[in-house]
Amino acid sequence: MEQKKRRENVVAGVVGAFLGSLIGVACTVIIGQMGYVASISGLVMAVCALKGYETLGGVLSKKGAAVSAVLILLMTFFAHRLTWAIAVASELDWGILEAYRSISFLLERGMLESTAYWGDLAMLYLFTLLGAVPTILGGLRNSGTPELPPPPASPEAAAAAGEADFYPAGKGWLRPLRFSLLFALLPGLLTGVALLVTAVKRDAPIPLSMAALFAILSSFVTMLFALPISRINQAEAFLFVRAAGHLWQVNLNALNAMDTYRFTEKAVRLRAIPWDRLSPAEQERAKASVLRAISLLTSGQVLPGSSLSLVVLPLTNFELVKEDRWSWQGLYSLQNGRQKKIRIAKAYPNFAPVYGLEPPQEPVSHQWGLCALALVLALILGAAGYGLGALLDGSLPGGTASPGQTSAGQAGSSITARTPKDAIHRYETDGVYYLVDSAFQATGINEFHDSVTNADFTLTVRTGMDEETAVDTLLQPISDYRTSSQYDYFQFAHAGSEETLVPLAAADGTEYRYEILTLYLKDGKAIHVGAALAEDGLLVTVEAYQKSGGSGKKSDDVRGTILFMLENLQRTGTAQVEITEENYQSLFHLAEELDYQYTAAGYIKAPYDMFGCDAFVDAHVPYSDSPVFLDDGYALRSSAHGMEATVSVAAGENARDVVDQTYAALEASGADIDPEGVSDTTYFEEYDIAVKQAVYLDADGAMPRIVILYADYKQEGYYLSAQITYLPEQMDEDYPALRLELSSAYALTLPEIEPLTP
Repeated sequence: MEQKKRRENVVAGVVGAFLGSLIGVACTVIIGQMGYVASISGLVMAVCALKGYETLGGVLSKKGAAVSAVLILLMTFFAHRLTWAIAVASELDWGILEAYRSISFLLERGMLESTAYWGDLAMLYLFTLLGAVPTILGGLRNSGTPELPPPPASPEAAAAAGEADFYPAGKGWLRPLRFSLLFALLPGLLTGVALLVTAVKRDAPIPLSMAALFAILSSFVTMLFALPISRINQAEAFLFVRAAGHLWQVNLNALNAMDTYRFTEKAVRLRAIPWDRLSPAEQERAKASVLRAISLLTSGQVLPGSSLSLVVLPLTNFELVKEDRWSWQGLYSLQNGRQKKIRIAKAYPNFAPVYGLEPPQEPVSHQWGLCALALVLALILGAAGYGLGALLDGSLPGGTASPGQTSAGQAGSSITARTPKDAIHRYETDGVYYLVDSAFQATGINEFHDSVTNADFTLTVRTGMDEETAVDTLLQPISDYRTSSQYDYFQFAHAGSEETLVPLAAADGTEYRYEILTLYLKDGKAIHVGAALAEDGLLVTVEAYQKSGGSGKKSDDVRGTILFMLENLQRTGTAQVEITEENYQSLFHLAEELDYQYTAAGYIKAPYDMFGCDAFVDAHVPYSDSPVFLDDGYALRSSAHGMEATVSVAAGENARDVVDQTYAALEASGADIDPEGVSDTTYFEEYDIAVKQAVYLDADGAMPRIVILYADYKQEGYYLSAQITYLPEQMDEDYPALRLELSSAYALTLPEIEPLTP
């Protein structure tokens, strides 16, 4: 029955330690979310967990201390990781569970600052250690009520009780032992810190950080081995007394804290009162207080189990068990008939707990054996941690690599540019030339469909961007699909790289830094994003939506196409100049780079919310000497050779909605619209493109006008809106060529209208 009861107490103690550690977790998270360094919460974690074990388990035993130490280590790591996961989830709009699982991956990709992450963890463990050591020592110190010695049998014996021998600790006698015990805690901590620094420098956090965690754990294990001998380090706080044939241990600090026994004003609760620092008068008062306490305890005037009996502790029926170079170990009687162990340091000159023993003549020696044990434990546990981390990271046989990590590196190493077998078409947008397989079908401005891989490609160009924006662009599909039931996994082309973006030299010599992300869906589809960032802030993004074959060879072909397009980028003359508020209107030019002779390329301002920054969108209109920028630069109009085009960026639910808005604005303008000349809105849902044709008379009501309303997906919630109007009376011999160029620019088949002759 006794064994069963003890087992139940251990279980209750573990529950208490777990509940206490949850307080530490909450403290760590709350302090972290307030924007402060949460290191101090490590102390809270240690104290709450150990006190929780002691509260529910009844007593903090060595077994309880060991179990609690392991739990503290694990919960501290969990709390720290959870704090960072909450920050990541808030920044990237992810779920907390997904962010928690992605911490290691984000660290490897350099998307989280490794130095800050591992440095915070090291500080958290340091404060945890500072809280655990004194709590464990205090919890193991006292248990059970001492048995009081019998009262004097005669008046002569009572008189003899007033005579006593006092044995204070020798000054500096424990210094060698204290130094060696402190030194024994360093191998684990220093090894752990060194491994953390190495993990940061080598960008390999999982195996090395696990090795660091286990190395730090060795300090806790060493502390448990050192507990029996480390308690004798408190010898200066105790005074041993022989009175009336009995041995007493006096806690000087605790005795001085009792008002009626106070003997000095030097007392502080967190520091021992060294006997040698007391003045002769204070020493005499201390002796008098001790003798008075002993007299009360032996006369029966103090009830058994009182606080005084724990402060002036009677070592009743003391029996010596064994001794070593640093201490004597013995047993004394408790009130319940049992015996309790006590360890007495050999730090008291001319004192031995039992008559006949030789008192120590010099300070205790160092304990270098414990230091050697600590070093061995640090190496063994560190190696074990590294092996476990390697298994978790997939670096050893039997480990499983999570998608997007090791598997991404293997896939990335096999990606090669997919060079078209036949003809290549060159296109220009926003001052950048790019090449596309002539077999691809143009479905819109900078949009193409590849029937072989069943993928739709879209190329966009932005200026004034930075690396953070480029990385956000790469991660956007993860944010879009993370909650979808079809989400499977994602991978980067260069998962093993130390940098998030890797170098890429384009065809014209421009140095870019790029990466390609592929996100796989369970239904066989895939989303690919390639982003290349130049030093001057030019960001070229190629997105591909693959409708089938995402997990097979076709996926490699799509990524190869993206790589081909990025490798063959060329800057036009205007691309060398950053597009700004001050110069964008002056960059209106004939689009000779696209072999156009009548169509111009210009730039209009994009709504700030479209990209989250000041940006510009290219627009193709008939080339003329007098283009008109409308709506404060958010729209461009130009006419030549009998055709006019007005281009802007419009917000809408889809392309159909944008076209219908434009038509409603045409009606509201008072135009004399011919109902029979108005077509239904044609909407290509697959490409999010819409077209509508209308016929109306000009403001004078004399000339017919045919207008093509067009909207094309540009960015989430934003569309390129074009209004192409025929001016039959102004058509000349260059009109047919201009119509064909505009058809090419907008990937439309514009109707052929006969000119009006005078």
